[in-house]
Amino acid sequence: MFEQPIHSAPGPDAGVAAPSPSVALIAGGGAIKAYAYHVGVLFALRDHGFHFRAGTRWEPVIAPPASREIDTYVGSSAGACVVAGVIAGQDLEEMRGAVMGEARTVPRFGYRVMFAPVAPNPTRYAQRLWRRWQMGHLKPHHLFDLGGVVSAAGMERYFRRHVLPTNRFGDLAPRVFLVATQVNGSRKVVFGPADSIGRDGYGSECAYYDNIEISEAIAAAVSLPPLFAPYGIVNPSTGKTFHYFDGEVREPLSLHVARDVRADFAIVSSIWRPYAYEDSVGSLAQFGMITLAEQALHQSIEQKVARDRTHTDQVEHAMELIARHGREHGLASEATAKLQREIAETLGHRRVRSLYVAPAADDADFFFRGYFRFTPSVIERCIEAGYRAFESATKTDPGFLEELDGKLGTRN
Repeated sequence: MFEQPIHSAPGPDAGVAAPSPSVALIAGGGAIKAYAYHVGVLFALRDHGFHFRAGTRWEPVIAPPASREIDTYVGSSAGACVVAGVIAGQDLEEMRGAVMGEARTVPRFGYRVMFAPVAPNPTRYAQRLWRRWQMGHLKPHHLFDLGGVVSAAGMERYFRRHVLPTNRFGDLAPRVFLVATQVNGSRKVVFGPADSIGRDGYGSECAYYDNIEISEAIAAAVSLPPLFAPYGIVNPSTGKTFHYFDGEVREPLSLHVARDVRADFAIVSSIWRPYAYEDSVGSLAQFGMITLAEQALHQSIEQKVARDRTHTDQVEHAMELIARHGREHGLASEATAKLQREIAETLGHRRVRSLYVAPAADDADFFFRGYFRFTPSVIERCIEAGYRAFESATKTDPGFLEELDGKLGTRN
């Protein structure tokens, strides 16, 4: 294991052996809208010759040699649900059917699964009010604070009983990482097949845990406040309960996980794209506060993603400058490479060739689609948006598939 200045990370094997080159799929959040969008991206990947590593170590689903294959999955929020279906080896039509009520092998993934009501607990309610009163912070509106309307317990049961081939990360054939946020603190937690504990414990900003069941990690990753109550998980090592909520609260997409586990390529699927003015639609100022809040959310998340991409580009440019100056001034190639490694380690950087798949900037129809609608026509529209977004991304950056095929030694 090694320590990086930004966060603690697992060792290079990340608990499960990876092929070379290793390709990661990173799926972000956005409720059912994002689930359908990611499924559309998966359809596009399949049509471009990609295979999806799935199953267990004793019954693996692995692509033929020199094939395009996703072998590593990173999911947060809705992305965690999509990852669960893929690693179980579900057919893409079956994943689509699960939210449409048309699946053959699993029950419908609908409102009853997604929203498990939180049973009223008068004792905890009274305790919350008492603590606030003792602290001198009790206000009238706190009387209506029920601590979350629903919980993710229904989703935990659904994936444990009907979808997952195993509930242990280490038993899976692919490498799988699910992202959540600790409620009490600022730590981002990545559940998966590897652990990042070191001599001084876990990193304060980000840590990898390997002793949590997959279904519980999914429930933690999807618990978006304030609609969902925080999801409590008992640490099997200490017996203490730690509470988590949605993995995208602290940081969207988590491309750094692909870097940490030594993936070579990453396909990043994200629904976050702010509305861009269209004459046929007009200004969002006339659509009310909820739509404006959604636009602000899109802007905030897209900015975080853009900042990460800019930082990566700057580091890559710095590495190129070091190599160029090394050649111009006669510095030995070994010395140049050592300097590059030391700078990369200091910055917590490792190059991962990435393809960002986001909706078209002029796709106002997708922007206005609701996040929690299971209407078949809406789901189909979101699937189509994901498919088109991948097609557009590969046209904008054709070098991604070319580089991947070059590493594979083949041309698909």
